[in-house]
Amino acid sequence: MTRETQTHHKIAILATGDEICHGDITNSNSQEIAHRLVKHGMEVRMHMVSPDTVNEIENAMHFLLQSHDALIITGGLGPTSDDLTRYALSKVLDRPLVFNETCWQDICERLKRFGYPTPPESNRQQALFPEQTTVIPNPNGTASGCYAQKGEQWLFMLPGPPNECLPMVDSVVLPVLKAAHFQHISYHKSWLLFGVSEGKIAEEMDLLAKPYDCVTGYRLFYPYLEFKLHSNNERDFATLVTLVEKHIQPYLISDGQQTASSLLRQQLAEATTSLQIVDYATGGALEAALTTPDTLTRLHFTKEKTQLPRIEIEGLAAFWQAERDVTQTNLTMTLTDKEHEEKKEVTIPFRGKRVIQYAVELISATICDFLSTMKR
Repeated sequence: MTRETQTHHKIAILATGDEICHGDITNSNSQEIAHRLVKHGMEVRMHMVSPDTVNEIENAMHFLLQSHDALIITGGLGPTSDDLTRYALSKVLDRPLVFNETCWQDICERLKRFGYPTPPESNRQQALFPEQTTVIPNPNGTASGCYAQKGEQWLFMLPGPPNECLPMVDSVVLPVLKAAHFQHISYHKSWLLFGVSEGKIAEEMDLLAKPYDCVTGYRLFYPYLEFKLHSNNERDFATLVTLVEKHIQPYLISDGQQTASSLLRQQLAEATTSLQIVDYATGGALEAALTTPDTLTRLHFTKEKTQLPRIEIEGLAAFWQAERDVTQTNLTMTLTDKEHEEKKEVTIPFRGKRVIQYAVELISATICDFLSTMKR
């Protein structure tokens, strides 16, 4: 299995909207849809963004359909004059728009519940769908979606708001694509690593994986690196997973995508004890990252003496003193419980403001280990 052999049943994602093109909002839908498709063993090959004009949306659809087997379109299904996706889809499918009375009644009922006894006439366009398409109901808004086939290709039209779009992906898009045999990667696993460079781990993992029928992948999001493994060969995949997990153990934070701070929040929410944290280093960033309604009673960010297990954090002077031309800075953590006191001094990379983010995750990983030691 190679990257060149996993190109059948390719999927493209098209996000429409001037607000995305102009940078007013982040195109989070495409990212999240792609993540869900890949997680289910499907192959996403291209993302595109189009402004709110019928011609440009239509041209983008035609371009993507030249080399993809499925196209997922998001946005432009509202009641305003710049919501034009349905008109472009009608042209691409070469099918007229028809009025769906059931959809219109659903829109009217929803608007009445929100205090609009007479729905605006502009909302009627939300009940228009290309002929011979299957409507996807929207329980969270007035913009229903739809899907259709054009020859052997599948097209899905979904609303833009994530709370409306993503449930449709889960309830309709994924099942339809699975039934159409788009799911072709049988085995997939990922690990979240910390404290190792992308170049180093890629060199080592690619060499380790070379004898096996598997594909490696990498995603850098500072300060983490996600290492991914895909295969359709059960025996090779199982063998390589064992080798990988042994090799990456010094850097491993979690299977999947849980960061150290999210793991610590989970541990604290489930804990029966509380912690005192004295933070002289992160300027409140650690407290902001860890404090949630579930962890609030377990964390005491105070400098006063208590009988609780205590973590005292100092360092990051290079950051707070705005030093220039430095590549490293120091962090000291003193961890104390009834049994013992342990002091850890570490040197961490200095990357300007990102050093705080790095420190929060390193401290969180250290506290996770500390909590585990206390349990034993």
